[in-house]
Amino acid sequence: MSPPSPRRRRLFLAITLALPFGFFAVLEGLLRLAWPAGDLRVFDPVVVNGTRYLVPGRRIAHRYFAGEEMPPVPPVDLFAAEKPARSMRIFVLGESTAAGFPYPPNGTFSRLLRDALRDALPQDSVEVVNLGIAATNSYTMLDLVDDVIAQRPDAVLIYAGHNEYYGALGIGSSIGIGSSRPLVRAYLAAERLRTVLLLREGISALARRVRRAPTDETTASFMESIARDQQIELGGSAYRVGLQQLGENLGFVLHKLHDARVPAFVASIASNVRDQPPFTSPDNDAARAAFDSAGRALARADSVEAHRLFVRARDLDVIRFRAPSAVNDVIQTAAAASGARYVPVAERFDSLSPARAPGHELFLEHVHPTRHGYALIAASFFTALRDARFLGHSASEGRVGSWADYESRMELTPFDDRIAAHMVRTVTTRWPFVSRNRALDYRGTYRPVGVADSLALLVSRGGMGWAEAKARVAADAMAHGHPDSALAEYRGLIRDRPLAEPAYRLAARAALALHRPDEAVAYLECARALAPSAESYRLLGAIALERRDFPKAITLLDSAVLLDPTVAASLYQLSLAFGLSGNALPARAAAARAAQLDPRYPGLAPWMTALGMTKP
Repeated sequence: MSPPSPRRRRLFLAITLALPFGFFAVLEGLLRLAWPAGDLRVFDPVVVNGTRYLVPGRRIAHRYFAGEEMPPVPPVDLFAAEKPARSMRIFVLGESTAAGFPYPPNGTFSRLLRDALRDALPQDSVEVVNLGIAATNSYTMLDLVDDVIAQRPDAVLIYAGHNEYYGALGIGSSIGIGSSRPLVRAYLAAERLRTVLLLREGISALARRVRRAPTDETTASFMESIARDQQIELGGSAYRVGLQQLGENLGFVLHKLHDARVPAFVASIASNVRDQPPFTSPDNDAARAAFDSAGRALARADSVEAHRLFVRARDLDVIRFRAPSAVNDVIQTAAAASGARYVPVAERFDSLSPARAPGHELFLEHVHPTRHGYALIAASFFTALRDARFLGHSASEGRVGSWADYESRMELTPFDDRIAAHMVRTVTTRWPFVSRNRALDYRGTYRPVGVADSLALLVSRGGMGWAEAKARVAADAMAHGHPDSALAEYRGLIRDRPLAEPAYRLAARAALALHRPDEAVAYLECARALAPSAESYRLLGAIALERRDFPKAITLLDSAVLLDPTVAASLYQLSLAFGLSGNALPARAAAARAAQLDPRYPGLAPWMTALGMTKP
């Protein structure tokens, strides 16, 4: 038998080499069909009231947190699938502060900024879409930037830097594959393939089975669990790698935006230096000494020395959950090199703090702001956009309110504050805020007081969604005669999901219980515009009846009956409207139908007697 020709050998070699690629191509195709959970897209499509929108992907963070069942998610900010002709579309990139931790979505600085921009740009559709994801860093921004550019943004805002060491894929993180940027970028690109993701999930599942967990793993905070190299000394090799990582990644992101002609606004980041001592570590003696000296300088009113020493204490802190000063230097350098606008947020926090050293007046713990702190970040970005002449959009600056007013419109209730308090306590009772031998299982040992506190604790630990819990708190308030509290909760739900009809209708009920019919009408008209319902028509009809506007009441109540002919209340009120307007025949017909449904409906029997339908 003669040997194969060179051409046949090349063909066999090509087939042999192609077989693995063909196998994986087929496998990838099958996984795309059969494994929807493997779709880690940046934006999910949704349809609301017949209109197509996009929303930050609910599973996007699985790209960065292998094996985590409940990784962080960005806020739910809808934006139009097709960008409107007259619109300002802004994306926010960042970490937990960008995402509004520990507050529910209404506490994000992006929503405050959206409110002010909508006032300033009344002729435009303003969309501010928040892609902040807790416990991530500049690698996440690097991974998201192409998808963001594809959505044709008018601007991208960046508030990030505190997680550069311990955030997912960082040099000090327990979630990482090394310090090589090309390797990490290749890993992030490969994760868009279902085959790679399936392999990763399999390895993670196996690792969980063979790994012996620490005795307190179930109580560890997420902040605690992501830190691998817990001590990163000022000026050390890991410290320098983190700064280089941020500079190169941020520079790449900003140059990508510049090349796509998307204006970028990147902010300096602030932290609590006055009221947050250096974290618990045996190697923090120098940091603690500087912190104590700063306190003494502050006590003797030496604000210049106090500021210097507070900053020095933070920079010496080997537990890098607060960005050192050099991070803001890197941010400012990257902004200048790419033509991005630098937004002086940290400088604004300093200017409003004693000794230019921010503390608990602006921070809840080490880096996450209070409500007022979040309002300051929003105001800083708004000022930068205003200085950029609103990117060419025609603005009506006289319509812009005060930032105190915008802060009050966050619609955060005592229930929301309780959720935030539970989340802060969960973090601050663990390492690195206290030593490991003094760490507490706050969620496991705390005993809630009352329904609202129980639900707040449940939300803080991920056992229930915020919107569902908020609706339950509102319903409980209504049931116990507190419609004012219920209305506050419903207003928060409306602010979060302005295209969802039920909250408007429920808010109207609370407003009626408070004897505020004009407010109830406003809510009901919104509800009716979003999704007409029998109840909305009935309540509007009842208000018109109360105001003796009988023609309007008849029209509204007739619509209520058409939408749901099984509600005795609608028929009874329709009968009243007909009867009081002198139309006895349709009044009797409506009353008869109401009696068939509920003969004991309150007020129906005497009304039927008044209509001559029964004997007194």
